[in-house]
Amino acid sequence: MTIWICDGCGLEHPDSVVAPEHCVFDRGEVTDEERGDLGAHGSWTTHEELAGRPHEIQHRDHGRGVHSLRREPRLAIGHWSFVVQTPHGNLLWDPPASIDEHVAGLVRELGGVAVIATSHPHMFGAQVSWSHAFGRVPVLVNALDEEWVARPDPVLTRWKDHAEPLPGVELVHVGGHMRGSAVARTADGTLLTGDTIAGSLKPDWVSFQRNLPHRVPLSAAVVRRIADTLDPYDYDRLYTLGGDTIDHDAKQVVRRSANRHIRWVSGEFDHLT
Repeated sequence: MTIWICDGCGLEHPDSVVAPEHCVFDRGEVTDEERGDLGAHGSWTTHEELAGRPHEIQHRDHGRGVHSLRREPRLAIGHWSFVVQTPHGNLLWDPPASIDEHVAGLVRELGGVAVIATSHPHMFGAQVSWSHAFGRVPVLVNALDEEWVARPDPVLTRWKDHAEPLPGVELVHVGGHMRGSAVARTADGTLLTGDTIAGSLKPDWVSFQRNLPHRVPLSAAVVRRIADTLDPYDYDRLYTLGGDTIDHDAKQVVRRSANRHIRWVSGEFDHLT
């Protein structure tokens, strides 16, 4: 049997003789609610096929035990995955959508994987295959996002609100982009946001999006909730799945960006438009 991967979104699906009829995110016409909307999906591929395609693994060392990896040419969403090194084992955050000996070997050189977690369901990727490759380590899935799990497996562990998968590493649920959207805060004060908090065209700015392909922003109330939820946590760096990097004063950047977003979408500046 075969593990099938949607090359439109990168999610692996269960063993089957033939490819699934639909990707878990392909639910026909998208409603106003837009849950899981990623636009058009691609065709089906496999880990073996992807391993055979010419590719490289980009590797960035951000210092302080934080590394990011991305396949080139890009696959599916083309996101950056993160390895956070700790004395108690490593976190693999937003895992790659494929796994082969090349990328797995690089992760082993960084110390392997003790636990896997994601910012939101679009980043589930090959989370189960990565777990199996590293001794069936736990994969944390937010309880609000279970409906999007394409490949169920005993390694999946539910969490909600707040979790500490490794000493000093925290997962914080804030919602917004999707119901279970979360961030990871590392012991050194780095915030990994996926696109729960997204980048922007301005280097020292972030954005808050409900739907990134359609550029639909979050409401003022939800952005305030995200900002208030993160306010008790200390962090000075922030990295997104798209490669955006804020290497200092990240908490102040999030506060400024959230306040400006709230003021604009609340209508305060409508007289200027």
